[in-house]
This record gives sequence, structure tokens and C-alpha cells, in this order.
Amino acid sequence: MNYLIEKSQRLTSKLDVLHPRYLFNQIDWTQRLIAIKGARGTGKTILLLQYLKSLNLPGNMAIYISLDDFYFTSNSLMDFAHHFYLKGGKILAIDEVHKYPNWSRELKNVYDSYPDLKLVFTSSSILELYKGIGDLSRRLTSYQLYGLSYRNFAHEWKYFFRTNISGRCTI
Repeated sequence: MNYLIEKSQRLTSKLDVLHPRYLFNQIDWTQRLIAIKGARGTGKTILLLQYLKSLNLPGNMAIYISLDDFYFTSNSLMDFAHHFYLKGGKILAIDEVHKYPNWSRELKNVYDSYPDLKLVFTSSSILELYKGIGDLSRRLTSYQLYGLSYRNFAHEWKYFFRTNISGRCTI
């Protein structure tokens, strides 16, 4: 679990929040269960990380996880949520839910078991999202993230180079 906290802090620390994704200000972040849907490459991960960085909370209170991480091949989402909650967790930002088997059932169980834990999740597989949303429909607030504008694309490209090219490119 500490590995995931460190990973989340590493990803959010390098992020620019001066230019949030357009959907950022349209989302009602006070809701307890939020779904962000959209095609691959539209910026769902960046949006989650921008949200967490804007909160300025320590890693034990707000965390980004991706359910396609190797950690979740041998650990369940429910167990992770339980340990995160016991460490003082308040906000769980979950990326790539469609890559996790029985994601909607476990998400519903986490939601029901920890009433003061906020869950925000993303999926790029709309079909898988709609299959699983039945369990969550009465609890869920859902948003659609569309493709990048040219300005957002240029900004994301600049962010990519700043964080991924061994410190040699300082665009």
C-alpha cells in the first residue's frame, strides 16, 4: 500500500493545476460517488490528478490508484479501501475501473461500508461501464469527458515532455 501512496504523491507533485481540464469546474466534487467516462486519451487521469492536487491533502487522506496496477492482481479493491480508510483515507480516486473484474460490485461494497469515504473513478470502456453501473445507479453522479482542445493538447504535450524526458527537455 505504501508503494501506491508514494506513486500517487509522485504523480500529483509534478502536475500543473494552472490549466485544469475543461470539465474540472463543471463537476460537483461534493458528491460521494463520481464517475468520469471518456475515450482513451481524453485526459481522465490528468483530471483525477488535478483534483487531488487541488485538495492539497497528505497521501494518507487522498490517493490516486489505477486498477490496472500489478498491486491489484493479488490484492482486492475492498481490502485496499479498508486499509486506506484505517490510515485516515478520505478520498479515493480510481482510474481504469473497467480493467478490474467485478469492479462495480466491489465499488458498491466500498461505498456502502465506508460512508465518509469519497470515490471518484474513471473508465474508458463505455460498454463495461454501462454493464456495471446498474449496481451503482442510485448512488452515482456521472460526467462525460470529451477530447482535448488544441490548447489542452499543447499543454498536455508540454507536461509530457517536462516529466518524461530525463530532465533534458525544459519546454
